[in-house]
Amino acid sequence: MADKNPFATTAKNPFLDSETSEPSERGFVSSAKQLGAGVVEAVPYYGEKWAKDIGFPEPVGLTERTTRRAGRNLPYAALAATGVGAIPAAVALGGSTLAGQLAEEVGVPKEYQPVAEIAGGGATQFARDVAGRTLGYIQKPLQELASKAKSLGYEVGPSARAEQGMKYGAGATPDASIRNLNKFTEEATARAGNSTKVLNPKWVNETQKQLGNEVNPLFKGKIFTSTPKYQQDIADIVSKAEGIFGQQGNIAKTIIEKNIGGQRAGGTLLSPQFKAEDLRGAIQEVNAVLSGAKGPQAKILHDLKDSLEGLAQANLPKDLAKQYADWRVKYNAFATLRDAIQLEGREGITAAGQVNPKKLLDVVTNRTGGDATRSPLFKDLAELGDILQAKVVQAPGAIKASLQSVTESPLVKALQAGLQPYTPGKAAGLAGTAQTLSPAMQYLPQKDK
Repeated sequence: MADKNPFATTAKNPFLDSETSEPSERGFVSSAKQLGAGVVEAVPYYGEKWAKDIGFPEPVGLTERTTRRAGRNLPYAALAATGVGAIPAAVALGGSTLAGQLAEEVGVPKEYQPVAEIAGGGATQFARDVAGRTLGYIQKPLQELASKAKSLGYEVGPSARAEQGMKYGAGATPDASIRNLNKFTEEATARAGNSTKVLNPKWVNETQKQLGNEVNPLFKGKIFTSTPKYQQDIADIVSKAEGIFGQQGNIAKTIIEKNIGGQRAGGTLLSPQFKAEDLRGAIQEVNAVLSGAKGPQAKILHDLKDSLEGLAQANLPKDLAKQYADWRVKYNAFATLRDAIQLEGREGITAAGQVNPKKLLDVVTNRTGGDATRSPLFKDLAELGDILQAKVVQAPGAIKASLQSVTESPLVKALQAGLQPYTPGKAAGLAGTAQTLSPAMQYLPQKDK
């Protein structure tokens, strides 16, 4: 009697077809064929005929049916991806496929299954629209600012990437907002040479006195000269100012004549020589009138200030010129912060003495005549005003406060970061709609030949 095969088994082979007892295709090969069949069936009018002519097998089991359905939607998702992006298109593909397959499994007639697919694909687009309206659409310039703020050490939430801004103005939570404003205030006042957590009139007086003591030795008792270059530069600025202020109200000309000039025999506006302290007086006057100037007037005055400061720096020896250059940065930062207090009041400085980043950006923009980058307070500071701003928040009741705390949890923020969509373009919207409606192609009549 022959020995039995020790590996023989009477158990049914799961990979044998129940009718033919032949090994059926498994895994990747089977899925690839069903996917290919679906892609071919997606072709309008001729798809189903071509799939039969090629000889694709009918799907067996849930996996194969789902794969085939995904294949029918895949070409349209691929086309839509060029507009809406790969991830949104893939999400819509998944929603459409799963909804259609669920309809099939629960017994919905074949002719109504595309309706379920349209609903499934549309649900993702609807959810995206709801997320955009509630969480805000991500805008690239704000996203870049938010990323920069994070790199500078500010606590910035995902909502900073949208126009709606952060819930508490300068932060996603009340404590984060306070910490951000404190950090911003210390950085702004540090650029003026006197770092503080509380910006108030006392700080203004102390800093002004400190800056005066620093600059006095640089100018005291000195005689400065004007080169032909600076004479021409300042004359050109005064000439341009006449077109802005008018001949009678030309502030630029008045300041020059009063301090370091006046018409001379040769017709030059700027004196060849003048006291250094008189030049400093001219610079102080320009800074003073800059506080109330806007637009073209502010720009021309800022040009005059820069030219006068450049003239002063050119007259100082190298070591003192370096000191004066550093002082210029501090004084211009100080003058801007002083304007934030004097002109903006509680809008510019909070009750706790914190600088309002948004209002500081406004002041910087006004003082420079629209070119905020000219201010020493702009880079890595005032430029963040578009996403950071002081905001007075009314105290909520206990129940509302509890609900707000829940919505500000790290988990919710993480979900928001993932759900918040980018601003869609017009083409992207059309592409998304086309993908959503693509299952309706199955209603097109199929050609027999």
